[in-house]
Amino acid sequence: MAPSDKRGLKPLREVDAEDEATGSRSVRRALDILELMLKHNQPVTVAQIIAELAIPKSTAYELVRTLSDGDYLEPAGKGSGLFLGRRLFELGMAYRSHVDLLRDGSRIAEELRDATGETVQLSVLENDLMMVLFKEEGIRPLRIISHIGSRVPVNWAAAGRLLVSDMDDKALAALLSATIRQSPTGRAMLDVRKLIAQIRKFRRQGYATELNETNEHAGCVAAPVIDARGRCIAALSIVAPEQRLARPNRDRLIEAVMAAAEKLSRRLG
Repeated sequence: MAPSDKRGLKPLREVDAEDEATGSRSVRRALDILELMLKHNQPVTVAQIIAELAIPKSTAYELVRTLSDGDYLEPAGKGSGLFLGRRLFELGMAYRSHVDLLRDGSRIAEELRDATGETVQLSVLENDLMMVLFKEEGIRPLRIISHIGSRVPVNWAAAGRLLVSDMDDKALAALLSATIRQSPTGRAMLDVRKLIAQIRKFRRQGYATELNETNEHAGCVAAPVIDARGRCIAALSIVAPEQRLARPNRDRLIEAVMAAAEKLSRRLG
């Protein structure tokens, strides 16, 4: 039997179920308000929302206030009602960037693989780890095998360090302290202060490098993919055996990955 007190209050299980149902209903109604505005494609008043969606007056005003506080709704002008806010525009741009990233990124990664012969991968930040979003296998001897969907700490890879380069020092220190760990080779940097300094240097120069930190006798060069707001949303990297990352070939690969990342950034921007 679910617990309850002696004053005749409802069992906790029933209260939880009611709270969940109320929360789900509020979310559905909030989405209905946004969809109503999308359908009309023009500002609507609270009175219209109440009439067309059959929402209680007090509930409608509370939902409109909450959505407005989060910038999901904005006043359209004095007496003109409300319309979709800037936060929805930002979400739409993020979705567009993701779609374009997959479409255009795969083409550019293939071009970069063909130009260099090396394995190319595009990585993003997911749950504070670097995730390989997709890759193009190299065609040269001694290829480096990586796996789509694999996740590693950002301190293991050049691309990972670029992906967190927009964070301020406080947020970056917190992320690194919570996620860094030693790599299989035992050569990954673990000093948070030195990592932050390195991350800042990599972002300033427009590329990052790593050698033997994750895999023996292998490394990579990477460049940031920048969106229209100037933020790094992904990183292109060339992964190669150690002997092909010596100068002058390394400089050639750095130049190639930077040019490819800039090309993808322009398409996204």
